[in-house]
Amino acid sequence: MHEKLYEMRKELAGMLKNDRLLKSAVNEVNKLDMIKASLIVRNPSHEKIAIDKIMAGELQKDVPVKDYVFIENFNNLIRVAFNCLEMGNYLDKNFLISAYRILSENEKGYFRKSNPVVYAFNHVPEQSFDIEEKLDEAIRRVYSRDSGDNVVLKAMYIHNKLIDIYPFQDYSAEIAVFSMNYYLMENGLTPINMPMSRQEYFNIVGECLKEHRNRQEEFYNFLNKAVYDKMEGTLDACREYIKTH
Repeated sequence: MHEKLYEMRKELAGMLKNDRLLKSAVNEVNKLDMIKASLIVRNPSHEKIAIDKIMAGELQKDVPVKDYVFIENFNNLIRVAFNCLEMGNYLDKNFLISAYRILSENEKGYFRKSNPVVYAFNHVPEQSFDIEEKLDEAIRRVYSRDSGDNVVLKAMYIHNKLIDIYPFQDYSAEIAVFSMNYYLMENGLTPINMPMSRQEYFNIVGECLKEHRNRQEEFYNFLNKAVYDKMEGTLDACREYIKTH
């Protein structure tokens, strides 16, 4: 599947290269999936939330008001992310801080000063004074030439490492999901909407943090299949569009 993904990546890049309308349509779908993925941290019914209808102004009675605010702010973050992708910007701690400031609506927001217990993942994160060093170390590892070329594996590492470090008082998990998807897109793959239940997500990630090898492999296989399915669906839609235009 690893090699097949890169064949699909090449085909998709060729389709989008010279068709701005098609690229815009794909970006719109990617945006909706990125928002839905981030909501896995926040809402037990994230899979049922019609993000497209909410973005069009329709209210859903089971969606809390705070999630509407989050969706609006996350949409602003995605606009920034798409601009950064166009400019070839990669993930770094300053980008993560900017993401936090957008989501928290706090232009002076920065790394947490406290040392919380993250009960959702049954996890005690890094001490606050280690955050910058651990982030720098994780980012260097991801972008090192020695880290291999398995994009999905490295996207998973980014996600899990950000949960492990938990750099911000709030939104750290949402930013971890966002960063995973950003890295996928940065490397020519499509983002995913995290098609699993919220509780299973908490369980599997929490066990990954405890270095349970079987669960790490299970999470990787889940992400690999989710990316493959999204790429396949995107390519099918693009091929159909090209046939009729």
